[in-house]
Amino acid sequence: MFTPQIIDLSRELLRRARGKPGETALVRATDEGDVAQRLAALEENERRQAELVERMATQQAELSRAVVALHRRQSWLIAAVAVLAVVLAWRLLAT
Repeated sequence: MFTPQIIDLSRELLRRARGKPGETALVRATDEGDVAQRLAALEENERRQAELVERMATQQAELSRAVVALHRRQSWLIAAVAVLAVVLAWRLLAT
């Protein structure tokens, strides 16, 4: 459900991080507008990362619930197979 969105967003963040190696060095801002623009970009990046983490947490929670449900079903199926094996063995021995 969330997988394509998470993959797209994480790839975009990774592309941005790798795409600007020269801009990672500290640069002094020449005017206030540049500082405000860079600050807005940092805040947007942080917001997108928080959104990605939230989606990943939601997906992990859903996955955990699914694993618990599958474990429960597996336990019931193992019990049913054991009962059927006992019934089959009893029938084969009775004849």
